[in-house]
Amino acid sequence: MTGFSPTRMIGGRYVVLGGIGGVNRSVWRAADRVTGRQVVVSELHLPADPDERRLARDRLLRVARTAGRLRHAGFVAIHDVVTDADVDHIVTELVEAPTLAERVATDGPLDEDAAAAMARQLAAALHAAHGAGIVHGDLGPHTVLLGSDGKVHLAGVGVAEAADPRRTTRDPAYLAPELRDGGQATPESDLWAFGATLHFALLGRPPVEGVVPEAGGGVLADTIVGLLRQTPRDRPAARQVVGTLDAARKRAGAAPARTRRWMWAAGGAVLGLLVGLAVGFALAAPRIEALTYGPDGDVRFGGTAACLDAVPAAGAVVGAADCAGPHGAQIVASLDASGERYPGRDALVRLAAGGCGPAFDVAVEPPRRAGLALAALVPTQAAFEAGDRAVHCVVTHGKVG
Repeated sequence: MTGFSPTRMIGGRYVVLGGIGGVNRSVWRAADRVTGRQVVVSELHLPADPDERRLARDRLLRVARTAGRLRHAGFVAIHDVVTDADVDHIVTELVEAPTLAERVATDGPLDEDAAAAMARQLAAALHAAHGAGIVHGDLGPHTVLLGSDGKVHLAGVGVAEAADPRRTTRDPAYLAPELRDGGQATPESDLWAFGATLHFALLGRPPVEGVVPEAGGGVLADTIVGLLRQTPRDRPAARQVVGTLDAARKRAGAAPARTRRWMWAAGGAVLGLLVGLAVGFALAAPRIEALTYGPDGDVRFGGTAACLDAVPAAGAVVGAADCAGPHGAQIVASLDASGERYPGRDALVRLAAGGCGPAFDVAVEPPRRAGLALAALVPTQAAFEAGDRAVHCVVTHGKVG
């Protein structure tokens, strides 16, 4: 092979061609002697303790295998994890594109259309990662790559959380409040970081803790406000953000339609746009069945798990399940039904009927819809008054009842 000088080789395989730079680590462009392709090799800061280091490498390899199986176009692929001179490195796909941080530094903040297009792709990538049980852990302007063709790539999926669970190398401006307080990384903490990244994209700076985001008006601004909520369970899921942005794009190209008024506040733009799409998606999604949950409900259910161990049924106790393994049902959306007073079961069922169809369409590709059932879990009055106010949209392979 010509065109480079083998002045340094990492792991006996990757010939360093030059530095790329990075955040708190060394990053190089390199040539893979086995495949001939160019890659990115990044130095990792794994724990010094041998046992902790081995566990971190095992976590990295599991993440790499899982992300590789997903084959999502929005992920920067992980190729290898190698050790050279007692220093660990991760080898990833080379994407010839600037980071969001670099783009804003050069050209200033993105306009709303460009930011919305980026947000939609990032939300879809996060939805895929979270569905596979992967938490990104280090989402920020430095891990978002913006291609000249409009494609957005998300780098470092799962890497930071696997390699550095203590978060010593991450920018605190893009860490959710619960992570700064020592909490565990979750899909919800990724969503906060997603909101902070969108704030940066529009304004050129991260949000200030305790200050309402100044992103202006519009759907994207409302989405940012929702993602930056202090309470993790109040943040919209990635699939809801996809639905919101798709709905806004469809509405922008359609004739004005009569807006339906609701009797209580229910999640702002996220819920409003999902409901607005209900008629359009009615033929795509199966008919919805509804069960109540709570101590006095049809189903005993709690938590915010994405997957459930059984098909919800009257009298059943339903728990969380690993989405990567066998499970009885999956929550594809959780609609916010917050309000001062319990609106009644019928109103909650109407909310589910309006919002769950669009969520089903976003989360389930058409070839996979045959034989699926769509159900809603709505809180009883006792559950609502105790603070459990989410309406859960559930997809199952069996009849709900």
